[in-house]
Amino acid sequence: MVVTSESSDTTASAGSAPRGLWATLRVKRRLLLFAALLAWSLGRLRVELALTGPNEAKREAVRVRTKARVSRQLLRVFGVVMEGENHMPPATRARLVVANHRTAFDIGVMMAQFGGLMLSRGDLSSWPIIGRLAREGHTIFVDRESGHSGARAIRAIRRALEAGNTVSVYPEGTTYIGDDVRAFSPGAFAAARGLAVDIVPVGLAYDANAGVEYFHTPFLEHLERVAARPRTRVVLCVGEPFPAEGKSADLAARAEREVQALVLHARALHNDQRGAT
Repeated sequence: MVVTSESSDTTASAGSAPRGLWATLRVKRRLLLFAALLAWSLGRLRVELALTGPNEAKREAVRVRTKARVSRQLLRVFGVVMEGENHMPPATRARLVVANHRTAFDIGVMMAQFGGLMLSRGDLSSWPIIGRLAREGHTIFVDRESGHSGARAIRAIRRALEAGNTVSVYPEGTTYIGDDVRAFSPGAFAAARGLAVDIVPVGLAYDANAGVEYFHTPFLEHLERVAARPRTRVVLCVGEPFPAEGKSADLAARAEREVQALVLHARALHNDQRGAT
């Protein structure tokens, strides 16, 4: 089977097609459910944390449950169906999970699959409701244009890994279109060096040529494009973990190669499953 990739300089024409009545109603319904779910989840989290008291271990357990629940619910609201291959055994130590980055829904997919903490764009922390939920979930924020912010993020990742947590990152640095994996930044791998950490490569493949990518698109428009679709399939393939041993640049290069192979495998599975339906 031949697997094709799109250039990052192209845009998906399917996302700009005029919407029919049912698609328009679907968008309105899903965006209303999205806003209601976020508001309800934030209120519920605040109540649960207040009732939990000062015990930080119990408070963290509340956050973990909340992140997993909200991630699954958000994917369901937008009709994002997660499929694929994951034969990885349960985590026995800290994990640095690395994946390609194509849509805003990658965050929900990764949190639903792996839990833990997420590295995210810095401005997200100031967004209404979403930002508060992200902060309560101990999201690590980074401004990719700031060296100081990058250094702080690396230190935060290292502290989380030292504590035995799972941290998910997108080493390409931003979202792209297509199945070509761009060069991985070594920053997160530097944070893991010398620690008892497993690096877990992950490949994601969404419906191709469907306008679901988050690339040079306003966030709300991106949500509307996905919301207009009856459903959106993402195939997730998880590779074999490998230890964070060696130079950061070598770890980044190895992870990039393995993620690229997993993306192509996920695309092949996606195409096979589509042909079988």
